[in-house]
Amino acid sequence: MGCSRESERLGMLVAVVVVLLQLNLVVNGQSSSQPKHCNFTQTPRCLKNVTGLGHVVLVHGIGQGEWYWYKVKPILEAGGYNVTTIQLGPSVTSPVNSIKNVTFWNYSQPLFDLMDCINHSVFIVSHSAGGFNMAVAMEKYPKKIRAAVFVAAYMPDTAHNMSYVLDEQPKYPPDSDPHWEDTCTVTSGNNKWYFFGGDFLSDRLYERATTEDIALLYTQRRPASFFENELAKIQLSNDSYGSLDRYYILTGSDLALLIQFQRHMVSEFPVKDQMFIKRAGHEVMLSKPILLCGHLFDIFRRYGNLSDEKHQLGTVWPVKISAKPDSI
Repeated sequence: MGCSRESERLGMLVAVVVVLLQLNLVVNGQSSSQPKHCNFTQTPRCLKNVTGLGHVVLVHGIGQGEWYWYKVKPILEAGGYNVTTIQLGPSVTSPVNSIKNVTFWNYSQPLFDLMDCINHSVFIVSHSAGGFNMAVAMEKYPKKIRAAVFVAAYMPDTAHNMSYVLDEQPKYPPDSDPHWEDTCTVTSGNNKWYFFGGDFLSDRLYERATTEDIALLYTQRRPASFFENELAKIQLSNDSYGSLDRYYILTGSDLALLIQFQRHMVSEFPVKDQMFIKRAGHEVMLSKPILLCGHLFDIFRRYGNLSDEKHQLGTVWPVKISAKPDSI
């Protein structure tokens, strides 16, 4: 009898606890069968406590998005780095009539927001026209950048305004015409916007990408602008931008940013070191992600761990990986 009553009391106690837990969930607007509330506001993914070997920030080019680093990001993370991809504006779904108030500055704001947020230094990597956004970030936050890597990217110098490299590019025309193929343009506000056509994307930008990647990019196309008029008013300084370590990764078989023009930019504004990837095409992060990451690891390991406050060169790096020339 005593055991029976004790069991009944225990059962009643468990039932009361369950009811109280259910009431608590209801009061807080949640139930065990529903996910918690969230919002879709895009805020900087700020890493306050970076672990491992350091923090890498990846900046995409115009008309593209952070998605195209999807092969590179996990490799860098597997190598011991924290990785943040930046999505510059406007959004993927922006209609034509929504770009009239987009400027170089608010387009670049997601990158600036991240740099404002972090309390440590980063390696920053840009591709194509993302070189312009990265260059301004280097000018604004020189103490938060350990080194910058231009990957087949526009690289402005400190002797001219930022649009100078755009003015120089026509001196290196492609071997075949028409260069822009089925791309069209529209002027909105003070800027010319490009809408890359399917033929241009598959023949010029993604010429070495897989059919799967090309199918993916068709769902991610975005309006693109070089912001020439605004860049013409920006001059970078030797004290900030020019004082940081810069590296350049050149891409062979690049039909968008010809190798001759890439070499011209490097000769005009020499870098700390340069690497070359053969037969990469413009979107090297898709065509040869392993080789690209090998070169990035080679650069990053020169600076040691993030915990090494002096960031001295030659620090022993615990991960042994390197890119072999001309490897697949």
